[in-house]
Amino acid sequence: MKSGTKVVLLLLVGAAAVALLRTLCVPVGSFRAGLDRLTWGVPADSVVQVLGLPNEICTDPSLDHLDIRGSGAGELEDVLAAATAERWVYSERPPSRPVRRSDDPACQAPIMATELGFDAGGRLRWIVREAQQTPVAFDPTLP
Repeated sequence: MKSGTKVVLLLLVGAAAVALLRTLCVPVGSFRAGLDRLTWGVPADSVVQVLGLPNEICTDPSLDHLDIRGSGAGELEDVLAAATAERWVYSERPPSRPVRRSDDPACQAPIMATELGFDAGGRLRWIVREAQQTPVAFDPTLP
């Protein structure tokens, strides 16, 4: 097989793998429309009404895994960390088991899944629509 053919085949296999991951790990349809309807500061129980229960709730305060862009990214990470009491992970629809709470520092959304950050009052403060693919979107009223 010529090397050009091998490259094309590898690209096709890679594209198929990405498509499969998106299908398996990214909630679609009404979930995506629900994300669009959320507003900053909405209470967690309202998020459950729109999106359903998360697959996992992470209570570890670490946000190192978030894609925070722009100047002052370090400061913004500190602000988001101070405003985050829980991180909800939506990796499959619907959850296959009761919602698990974890304080493990490794608790985070797998690639292409959705992660939401809530403050101590249970209000939505930030969203990552597709982990490791899209940057964090956050409430502009945070200090």
